[in-house]
Amino acid sequence: MLRNKVFFIGIIGLALYLRLFQFGANPPSLYWEEVALGYDAYSLLKTGADHHGNVLPIVALESFGDWKPALYAYLIIPFITLFDLSAVAVRMPSLLAGISMLFAIYLLAKRLGQNPLIAMAVLAIAPWAVHFSRAGWEAHVATALIVWGVYFGVATVGSQSKFKSKNFAAAVLLLVLSLYTYHAARIVGPLVGLALVVFVAKSLDLKKLAPSAWRQLAAITLLAVVAVVPLLLKISSPEILQRSRETSIFSDVSIILESNDLREQADYSFVSRLIYHRSVLFGKEILSNALAHFSPQYLFQSGDSQVRHSVQFFGHLYHVELLFVVIGFFVWMKKRDALRALLLIVAVVAVLPASISTGAPHALRSMTLFPVLVLVIAEGIEVLVSMFRPHKIRLSLLTLAIISIYAAELSSFWLYYSKVYPTISAREWQYGYSDMISSLEKTMLEHPDLPVYVSRAAGRPAMYYWFFTKTDPALVQAADEFVKKDQGEFLEFNAIRFFNSESDLPQSDAVRILATPDSDQTSWTVMVGGQAITY
Repeated sequence: MLRNKVFFIGIIGLALYLRLFQFGANPPSLYWEEVALGYDAYSLLKTGADHHGNVLPIVALESFGDWKPALYAYLIIPFITLFDLSAVAVRMPSLLAGISMLFAIYLLAKRLGQNPLIAMAVLAIAPWAVHFSRAGWEAHVATALIVWGVYFGVATVGSQSKFKSKNFAAAVLLLVLSLYTYHAARIVGPLVGLALVVFVAKSLDLKKLAPSAWRQLAAITLLAVVAVVPLLLKISSPEILQRSRETSIFSDVSIILESNDLREQADYSFVSRLIYHRSVLFGKEILSNALAHFSPQYLFQSGDSQVRHSVQFFGHLYHVELLFVVIGFFVWMKKRDALRALLLIVAVVAVLPASISTGAPHALRSMTLFPVLVLVIAEGIEVLVSMFRPHKIRLSLLTLAIISIYAAELSSFWLYYSKVYPTISAREWQYGYSDMISSLEKTMLEHPDLPVYVSRAAGRPAMYYWFFTKTDPALVQAADEFVKKDQGEFLEFNAIRFFNSESDLPQSDAVRILATPDSDQTSWTVMVGGQAITY
């Protein structure tokens, strides 16, 4: 129908506007993870190795010693050739991932028998979807890969229960790629894949599968195993385990100490050894963390406590959507079909990585939850509207009310996001580095014989320096073997020294170039011999 085509184009247009307006400038600056990914992509493009000199890393980038999954950096490379080393290039893979999810949600809604335009519209304006499309988030790309993997996995079952091997191969490939994109996906991807295998097996009559289909299935499985071999070979290395060691609740000794203290207070009775066992307390912590991702406060009011992950003034979803989530969930529980059951399993699996980590609820580690909630919300809207369909006047009033409320929520969110958020979040996004480095470069040219000191107070100054000056990666790689480092971060580069505190500076260099952030860490002062240089 022409009307549906107009709505489809309108939704896409609105989604593009919300994602492209001031793209690269809001969020207001590149935070250090984005800069690291961008510079490593630049290094791979120019030299075939990351900035540490590791040739074509597949599993992870050494980066700051935190071993980032490598795929996102490779996805940046084509955009560096188009947009140079810039915020636009670094953020483009996440933007395209967000746009692609509009179509994945549309297709999944159709498989569910829902109105796909409603689901697409909900996703187009969702606060989480807009925000995570506008910065370089590995988690966002991994989420898109998993969502598309779910769609192709479901589409493996064709009409009359026909096995579609190409769709199955696409699902496997997308889920495997997610493993190379984000740490949490290494838990979510395999579990979603297992759920898809069960879904497909139950949907098909395996006894009627042709021998050719079994051969195709075996070939796809073999290729999947081969594709994950690089990960399996590194399974016990820092490339896989470093991030989990830093964030896992099982590394938190406070729970163990609490267990010991409670048992001691209960005189180590048999019952106390059971109910206060560390495994029980860890289990309670995991359950509490998991449930935190479904709390109204987190979803509809304030979102993730990390300012980079949420605008704070809004949750990840709109306030009105609490009603639609409740309605949609009960409808899904009532229908109990295989696809809805699969998607609910995906929602539960999605929060598992964040549940066993510190800092829950955590939007990045649980991001695969949000697309499922979009489909639940769309179901809730559609069911509510259908209840009023026999009454045309009431239906018109209800439709107008829903559209008006969404328009008010979107307007409020967008006003805050485009005008207020860039200012209040500037510090968290390391705003000011670009101007400082520009001023520093000019000052260094004017005073080439003076030693240079740059504060580390705002974090990762060496990486920002390389990024904004487009330093030849070969020079960084050559210095990697002998420079002083702190957890993989350079403490010096050529004539520049990166320091923690001014008390660490040598008195012998009384006349020097000094770059330090102001108290808000969003502006910098560059000084020569004690005299401030403004920019």
